[in-house]
Amino acid sequence: MVLVGAVAAAVSCATTTATVEQTMAAATTSTTTTRPEPKALLDAHALRFKNALADSGLAAGVPDETLLAVGRGLCSRLAAGAPEDEVIEVVRPIAAYAAMVSDTTMPGDDAARRYIVIAREEFC
Repeated sequence: MVLVGAVAAAVSCATTTATVEQTMAAATTSTTTTRPEPKALLDAHALRFKNALADSGLAAGVPDETLLAVGRGLCSRLAAGAPEDEVIEVVRPIAAYAAMVSDTTMPGDDAARRYIVIAREEFC
């Protein structure tokens, strides 16, 4: 009886060891897939806008997606003939944020005006 119990324990242990080894082997041989490099969001035109804002001290901390949307929105409003005060009101939050994270002491309205000027010159 003792021999049967010892054999059963050895088989159980061997089965457990094999199972653990198989699990570890499966975990280490998992396939990896490579993702294609993300396409650049900003084309040369939008990059000029971003660089001009950076040269003004107003691009830090603003994601490219946001800069692109702001640029397009500004150009759309300016092309539609929106009054400058209305356009300033729309862009003020982003411009003030950009000034704040850029450690610029520029007030929000001044930063908004600079965004508008740069959008006209570099993006629209």
